[in-house]
Amino acid sequence: MRIFKFGGASVKDAEGVRNLFKIVEKSLDLPLVVVVSAMGKTTNALELLARKAYNKDDWSDDLQKLKAYHQGICADLFSDLPEDIQNWFLQLEGTLQNPGKNWLLYYDQIIPFGELISTSIVYHYMITQTSCEWLDARSCIKTNSFFTEANVDWELTSHFISRDLPELLQNGPVITQGFIGSDLTGKNTTLGREGSDFSGAIFAYCLKAESLTVWKDVPGLLNADPKKFKGAELFDELSYQEVTELTFYGAKVIHPKTIRPLAQRGIPLYVKSFIDPSGQGTLITEKDKIATKHCFVFKEDQLLVTLRVKDNSLMDEKKLVKLFQATSHANIKINLMHNSALTFTLCMDDNLDKLGKLKDYLAGDFHVLYNEGLHLATIKNYTEGSFQLLPDMGEKILEQQTRNNYQVLYKPV
Repeated sequence: MRIFKFGGASVKDAEGVRNLFKIVEKSLDLPLVVVVSAMGKTTNALELLARKAYNKDDWSDDLQKLKAYHQGICADLFSDLPEDIQNWFLQLEGTLQNPGKNWLLYYDQIIPFGELISTSIVYHYMITQTSCEWLDARSCIKTNSFFTEANVDWELTSHFISRDLPELLQNGPVITQGFIGSDLTGKNTTLGREGSDFSGAIFAYCLKAESLTVWKDVPGLLNADPKKFKGAELFDELSYQEVTELTFYGAKVIHPKTIRPLAQRGIPLYVKSFIDPSGQGTLITEKDKIATKHCFVFKEDQLLVTLRVKDNSLMDEKKLVKLFQATSHANIKINLMHNSALTFTLCMDDNLDKLGKLKDYLAGDFHVLYNEGLHLATIKNYTEGSFQLLPDMGEKILEQQTRNNYQVLYKPV
């Protein structure tokens, strides 16, 4: 049993769909679950559609562009547009017309159409080449109702996956969606942006898979973004712990939640290139720390939030407890933090909705100030020579350094 996960870049056009099948075709000796993301930049396009519909702006032209993009891919693959793909677009249009008043709920009713359409296209192409099955991930990945960043109900999810998948796998590879699930009332939920890797890990964990392979447009896990560093180097092997740290700091090759379910079962994770499938890639497994290369990670669009006690008393432990409760309530991940006698400062992803929740929660006791438009750079396993490779940063706002890691929050030039 293996799990393959293909991101949006791998299926951005008809040739990508054909290439996906060529990769899958070489692994038909064992049962295979194929998790597929929305095509190309479809999720971004759906976010724009959802925001326009929610704000009562005209979205008809944007929907036509999205339709035309997918219809163009279908025209290259099929003689006729499959009926279920037409139906997905009809359902999408109907949902856009009824935005309601809860933005997060509405977002999660719109965004899954990207994955549903892409997997339908992949399925219809693959069924012309081999026997396979299509599975709606919402029927088996069950979550709470924390829309846009739902938490998995592992007991229910394991029950449905172990109940439904074995029979389907007898008929060939199962094509399903990443990133999406449903709550106990049947409403769509999503697992957080780029959450398809996590979906792959969920299926791997529940099916006790031999491995999970994530197919990317890079040769494997690199020590830096090759778009920023021409000399980025490939890791042959990394430990679960090291990858967890890298994803925490902002490395985007693997979704942060992916590692834990794999580590619990000791399931190896391969990161390989769909452009060069024969390449070695990177193996991530349960070992002591392996990496010695310095790693560069950049997170853009950061907020620096400063919280000051209104009565000018000390920022003691009781106040810190309340601050951490507030960040948990607002579902804020702290990327960097610092406290002084009177203030607590944190760096978070730029999300004004979450910041608004934080301010509401703390309004009675704290002044809340923030700075926008910042970037966060992290060097893991740094050496003195590492700093010379950093780009020109402009004004440094906050800097922290430990024995192994260096972080700097800065306002870019």
